[in-house]
Amino acid sequence: MEGTFAKPAVFLFLSVILVVFAAHAQPVMLTDSLSTSFGEFTIVSRGNVIFVNTTGSLSFVNIQDPFNTSPFTVDWTAADNGWAGLEKIRLLKSSPDGNLVCIAVQVSIPDSVMNRGLSMPEPIVIVVCNSSGSGARAVGVTTDSGNVLSFDFTQDSRLLYGAGFLPCLPNSEAYFAYYLGDESSSLRRFNVIDLEENARFSANGLIGEYFISNPWSDLISAGDEPLTLMADMATFSVVFEDSTLISPVVEQWVEPDAGLAMLDSLQIIRLADGTVFVNQEAPFIILCRSSDGNYIFTRDEGETFRRGTVSWSTFAEEETTELTELAGYLSILGKVLPVDPGNSIIFRAGRGLYYYEFQ
Repeated sequence: MEGTFAKPAVFLFLSVILVVFAAHAQPVMLTDSLSTSFGEFTIVSRGNVIFVNTTGSLSFVNIQDPFNTSPFTVDWTAADNGWAGLEKIRLLKSSPDGNLVCIAVQVSIPDSVMNRGLSMPEPIVIVVCNSSGSGARAVGVTTDSGNVLSFDFTQDSRLLYGAGFLPCLPNSEAYFAYYLGDESSSLRRFNVIDLEENARFSANGLIGEYFISNPWSDLISAGDEPLTLMADMATFSVVFEDSTLISPVVEQWVEPDAGLAMLDSLQIIRLADGTVFVNQEAPFIILCRSSDGNYIFTRDEGETFRRGTVSWSTFAEEETTELTELAGYLSILGKVLPVDPGNSIIFRAGRGLYYYEFQ
């Protein structure tokens, strides 16, 4: 009898081990040469990831082919617009359809301009290209104001809007003339660019020194500090405003029409119509939201991380599970991006860029 039951028992034991192992698969490292400064990485179409490497240049990797990295070549150089060279990548962002990439590049002012004795801040050129690096063009220039660089696409990927566009063309001579006060080379002030028509215009005064954009809609937290209004960048209209706020109207967007904020030392969620629900329990720190409505979050400052849905009217967790397999990887300071259709993520841990598919 012992021999009769031994093999099925062993088989059952091994099956349990395999099931547990499958349910707790480890993240797959895509590269260990990720920059830990500006830009980091962005996801474009078909599982392709563009990232800033440890040398400060751009590289490319696909989630199906880990460590097979290659240079991401943009067919634009600083010399194309009269700059001396590239200093560093300051921002890297893809459009909602994954077909365009916005790159903010800090460049050097040529000696021929610097020798004229004018003190100027270091310029940051805004370049837009296709997800292959082709069709690149400089669309604007800005400087480091001390705020996080704020540039983003509208949901139809047609408009690029940003804080701090200088009213001059993105070449060294126009930049020099602007700081010299030569109005003949100045453009009308703008913060929106129509990428199809190559037209520049203003968003009706909505954008100040920075903004917080919504990844799933055209809403932004906008206005002057501390960002007291919600605006729709598709219509350039205010949807909600409260001038009495002492903190941003939304600090982190978690839904197409709602975001987390603070009110009287309590965490709240504020809807686009101004409706507020108060969190009476431990605050949420959201790392990302997938298109299927699942969040990755922590409520204990990163001691543990969970995945699931949230009823924001009550701040109740729904169908959540602890991500024990990602312990030691995820951090509240690390960037996490969802991969459509929502069952996987790409995230940073130190210099490592990882891919993880939920079981």
